[in-house]
Amino acid sequence: MKLVDRISGTHLQRLPDLIHPGRYVLGQAASFNGHSQLADGDLLSNDGSEHCALDQETARFCGFDTTLNDDTVFLGRVLASIARTSAPGLALPSPLLPTALVSEESHLNDLEQMLGEVLTAGHLQMISTRPRIDLRYDETVTDVSRARRLTNKTYTHLASHSECWQRQTLQGIQPKRVLARFSEDEYAIYENVVYARLLDQLERYLSGRLRRIERLCQRLERSLAFSSSPDLNHRLFEDICRLWGDTYRPEATAQQLNATRATRNTIAMQLKSVQGLRQSGLYRHIARERQVGQILHRTNILMHDQHYRHVSVLWDALRQTIQATHLSPAERLRANQQREADYCGYVGLVLRHALGRYGLDHDNEAAWAGHVLSLRRDGLNWELRVDGARKLALVPWAYPDALPTDIQLPAGFKLCWPGIELNDTMDQPLTGQALRLSPMDVYVVEHMGHLVDRVLTQALLDDYAVPIKPLPKIVAEEAKKVRGIVVQASSMQVLSPLAPDDALTMQSLFDEHTRPELAQAFKWQVQHLQALHACPVCGDTAAITPQENGSFSCHCRRAGCSTKRFWRRTTEGHWTYQQLLGESLDFRVNGRRSIEFSIPRRAL
Repeated sequence: MKLVDRISGTHLQRLPDLIHPGRYVLGQAASFNGHSQLADGDLLSNDGSEHCALDQETARFCGFDTTLNDDTVFLGRVLASIARTSAPGLALPSPLLPTALVSEESHLNDLEQMLGEVLTAGHLQMISTRPRIDLRYDETVTDVSRARRLTNKTYTHLASHSECWQRQTLQGIQPKRVLARFSEDEYAIYENVVYARLLDQLERYLSGRLRRIERLCQRLERSLAFSSSPDLNHRLFEDICRLWGDTYRPEATAQQLNATRATRNTIAMQLKSVQGLRQSGLYRHIARERQVGQILHRTNILMHDQHYRHVSVLWDALRQTIQATHLSPAERLRANQQREADYCGYVGLVLRHALGRYGLDHDNEAAWAGHVLSLRRDGLNWELRVDGARKLALVPWAYPDALPTDIQLPAGFKLCWPGIELNDTMDQPLTGQALRLSPMDVYVVEHMGHLVDRVLTQALLDDYAVPIKPLPKIVAEEAKKVRGIVVQASSMQVLSPLAPDDALTMQSLFDEHTRPELAQAFKWQVQHLQALHACPVCGDTAAITPQENGSFSCHCRRAGCSTKRFWRRTTEGHWTYQQLLGESLDFRVNGRRSIEFSIPRRAL
């Protein structure tokens, strides 16, 4: 079976023993688990089971944390909602959690409202304490002293079982044990079994719903705390508020949080009531192995009893609510594949938002530092290119759990995953080789922007102060007159931005008297320095101060900015770039505006 590992880029000729859903793409058509036909190039995802059979080969899908199932389903709904609002030529939609879904999740649905009414009226409590029961009659051989009622078979049984005789006299037989009839209350009638299984399903449903709404409360609380945090950089705050729009107004967020808390408290009370009913009364008389089908038999009791009729109504409402997310294996496979496709589109959306400051147009291209910056999609991956050369590749993977520890990506590749298992990643933009991108994270564009800014800044720094040689004498002599250029014999370094006239003069000399590759190297160095000359935070010009060994410092003097940048050698063969805002590198406070990274670099 031919497969391609999306993470490492390697080609496989057989199924691995353990498969991570969404990691592999088929290299040939195959039948999957006997219910679906996958084509060449289709994503290999799971269908809700751990079994994976492709044609004649079998393997096993890895398991996930079941407590994250509801969050995974909710993520799929969020991604689908964002995907529906994205269209070519239109303004980019917000990559944050949509308002409509927040409102939908923060209010009671029909089932929960109905359950609240039934619990308030005490119908389930009455069934628990005063259930409908039948009498069950059992015939058992027992001691004479315990027998209260005989059966019509008692004498026949006694006559044929001498071991039950006490003794035999002239008057007849004196029995020791007899066949007697006992009556017991029968609780496990059909209607009571339905009641018990309804409580089981309600507890599972309410537990998952409570987990989801508690997570939503946490997100809204973090959002509200974010808006009231006094130490946030004002540019970070404005950018995130612009993304969220009206949803992120503190007043609206506070109202939404209050509504969500009220719903959470109501559901918690309902769950507590259901759990109390499962621990006492009728429920304890119904064995766990007694089950009923999904379609109820409409008995007279379930239809007309003043209490039991609410059991059937709740059963139908719960079944309808659950069936909205209950899919067949083939449907589950398609849903998982669609979630991966939607997440791929979502990563592209976040990347376009992050590239907005570079002037990306509707064709996903921009002029930048004398180059053409372009964004391209390759299958499910996204590539950021400079003059057609790939500088960054992103591998979207909507993995619904913690990432495997054996992830190895090629150079220049970064893995993007939603990080459902994480509550907060605001303090760090990257986790190893992985970038956490989720609509639930208000810093999602900041995470992507931090990575993009780092990659493009590194591209500008790659040729800073790199000597251009050998130079013709006429070029070297003219270069000595230009401020910002240092000439040594037949070699020169461009250390600071050149005046426009000087740059034109020197470029003409290079074009006329040097090899094309030297002329191109000079042109790029001048353009890269011009790009570095602009403050990456406020856009104002900032003087570059060259230092020894090809280092530099740069301090933006604009009021309210004061960004400081440093480029210096830290160890032999390694250089470090620092971009400080307010003397801080705190990502939570500054977002993408503070950067620090180290790269290997050849000696100058």
